[in-house]
Amino acid sequence: MTTLRENIRRLAEEQRNAWEVEGKPLADIANERDFTAEEAEKYERLEGAYNSYDQRINAMLAQQSIEDRLVALANDQRSDKDDEADVATQLRSVLRGQTGAADIIPTVEEVRALSVGTAAAGGNTVGKSYLAQLIEPLRQFSGIVAAGAFQLVTEKGDEVIVPRLSSAGAAAAQSEGTQLTGTDPSFNQVAFKAFKYGDYRGVSRELVDDSLLDIEALTSRLIGENIAVLLGQKLAVGVGTTEPTGIAAAATTGVTGTTGVAGVPSFDNLIDLQESVLAPYQPNASWVLSNSAMSAIRKLKDSQNRYLWEPNGQTGAPGTLLGAPVFRDPFIAATGLGAKSVFYGDFSRYWVRLVGSVRVERSDHALFGTDQVAFRGVLRADGNLVDTGAVKAFVGGAS
Repeated sequence: MTTLRENIRRLAEEQRNAWEVEGKPLADIANERDFTAEEAEKYERLEGAYNSYDQRINAMLAQQSIEDRLVALANDQRSDKDDEADVATQLRSVLRGQTGAADIIPTVEEVRALSVGTAAAGGNTVGKSYLAQLIEPLRQFSGIVAAGAFQLVTEKGDEVIVPRLSSAGAAAAQSEGTQLTGTDPSFNQVAFKAFKYGDYRGVSRELVDDSLLDIEALTSRLIGENIAVLLGQKLAVGVGTTEPTGIAAAATTGVTGTTGVAGVPSFDNLIDLQESVLAPYQPNASWVLSNSAMSAIRKLKDSQNRYLWEPNGQTGAPGTLLGAPVFRDPFIAATGLGAKSVFYGDFSRYWVRLVGSVRVERSDHALFGTDQVAFRGVLRADGNLVDTGAVKAFVGGAS
């Protein structure tokens, strides 16, 4: 059976070959003249296929990461507490009504209304004379998290205050025998709260009783993925106060684009944005782009007529731009006038605060009339950039 890692490598190789064989020749044409109608149609088709490769590879990498973490967690649980039920056992007891709630690790969350009668809504998981198989839709996860955002997990939801150095101070030249002087460093604070995100869905009793698949694990995963998508949006464009302060609100401007180009960055803009981030942050720096910014940047070349952006290699690693990895985030603003569509810097300085664990709860009474068991999942979280010098934004020109 082909492993997940082998599939990632295969897709990465297919993506690279597609770009080398068909993508680059068309980009060369675009560098010399306008596309014909046939060429434009072909490029649009290739770009859609290329983006699909990106989404599939990123989703599979996220899935591999989740599976590795779950395996590690299971091993830790067995070694530390042999008598403690694992995650699947806890969720099964909730689904069967033996307990009312279970806590699971903060990875994914949401439940869909599953019913045996409709195949797409759960009927495909119910076995007859063969073992049913389920193919879950792949999701594109947060580019902010993929770029290395730090995750701070706290047991309780009290406000967490993190001191932040706002000015490092400065030394001063001194003459012999005089009092030492200099400028004191100054500090401010970043407060992390606990904003609540959740979902509420029903699962038919027949599906819980009859499914041959691990329906409790599937339920917890669907709950987690949908809440993770919502949280990912807030980490990108949240405005603070009543929600996380997203990277778009927290990052200051590194470069403003020229006018008359509809907010699209140039080669020089990208170099200037990279150089607006101080040297100590560069070794761990990445790019996070919107979908439209990715499309525009992939067509750029340097003075030697070489493409700036390189596709994934065989290992499934992210593409690179000016030597740094590139991550796509679906919630970052599209290129446009005054829009922050490109970010560069050390994203480990963006902190995601998670409270305890995802809470999954069951009720046998809420959907009594439809013979469904109601489930809800809740996650409390926040996010903010703790070092404003670590990440800078490109802002489209004003006209």
